Amino acid sequence: MITLHNIFEIYGITPKTVKLVRHSNKEIPIRETFLNDLLRFEMYQSFQMPKKFGSAAAIAVFAPYHKTTAIFLGLWDIKRCIESSDFTERTRVLLEKYNLPTDWYNNHVKYDLKKNPVIDDLSERLIIEWGGATVAWVQSKDKVVVEIKGEKSIGDFQSFSLIDLSFVELKNIMQFPDSNQTWVTALSSVNGIYLIQDKLSGKLYVGSAYGGNGIYGRWANYAQDGHGGNKKLKPLDADHFQFSILEILSATTTANGVIECENRWKEKLGTRKFGLNKN
Repeated sequence: MITLHNIFEIYGITPKTVKLVRHSNKEIPIRETFLNDLLRFEMYQSFQMPKKFGSAAAIAVFAPYHKTTAIFLGLWDIKRCIESSDFTERTRVLLEKYNLPTDWYNNHVKYDLKKNPVIDDLSERLIIEWGGATVAWVQSKDKVVVEIKGEKSIGDFQSFSLIDLSFVELKNIMQFPDSNQTWVTALSSVNGIYLIQDKLSGKLYVGSAYGGNGIYGRWANYAQDGHGGNKKLKPLDADHFQFSILEILSATTTANGVIECENRWKEKLGTRKFGLNKN
């Protein structure tokens, strides 16, 4: 059994000096922000309640993954801790600039953190078993390593009914097909009706895919620009999109048959009147 501390030692990191941090998605979408707006992510995690990181020299940061596991994002060295009594007006401006809670100015400290690249090759690849909802989000206890994925792998495809992909995961499938071959094969093999949820507003978009590359071919368009040419999706932030499949259709289903099925789902879910479908 390989543990996280074993991995740290391989990379020359002293485990007892590191706090493990698994952020929640409460204030910001953790992985999406880490990948697309690193400055905001680093500002977010630098503000903490007093003594949260104790005397640690560094934090190893994780995001929630599937069920009770967590995915490694990176290692940050702790340079110093700035008490709230030493905050200046610039601190308030930073909170406003990065759209973070302004009351942190009064009841948080600010850690001066510096990204340590020593273990960056395992970012978005190392998966550990963190534990259930009752497990503290900051701790020092060693963790079991569940998996070290190939570069930008999102894990093996399991079933169409379980598909629930973030925009980041969708892009990884398309940009790194060799590390996600089971997904490429599965999505290319079927036509169907899919669902995009904007997690920010809760609104839904129903679409259909048919043709030579099936759902894979249609979703590849979304991975390129986030909206796939759909006017109602264009103004939205694709980082908040979640992709799933409503129904798998036979390869022999005609285009008209696919569209008919798509329209039924739009009616069932009310996506024309209350969602993101315009017709």
